Amino acid sequence: MKKYIQHQAPILPVKNMKSTLEYFVNSLCFEIAWIWEDGYASVFNGDIEIHFAREHNIVPQSIYFFVKNADVVYDFLIKQNVEIIKEIESTPWGMREFAIKDINGHIFRIGHGEKETNKIKSFSKSLPKD
Repeated sequence: MKKYIQHQAPILPVKNMKSTLEYFVNSLCFEIAWIWEDGYASVFNGDIEIHFAREHNIVPQSIYFFVKNADVVYDFLIKQNVEIIKEIESTPWGMREFAIKDINGHIFRIGHGEKETNKIKSFSKSLPKD
């Protein structure tokens, strides 16, 4: 059954819900969608929604955000004093991207396409060989 998924929302573990929500609102310009008591919440920016679940042990996760212009977002996040862990660059796989780390240790790679995948020689739609 193809095309049955309508939307996705990653669930990230966080230590402190209040400080996480403040960080996403004040530093990354997300908006609070809703908060369920003290243990679960959701934020959004554009069409992206992220859920948070309060946990004692955090295993950092990684999420990729596609944006219209990574350079503009990069400059904005530097001004917001967000921790940049990978400087912006053009990659061999056709993306202009960088990476940040949030206060819970989660990694967000942020980028936009510079090349169409059909113009990058090493891309394939075939399954890899074992």
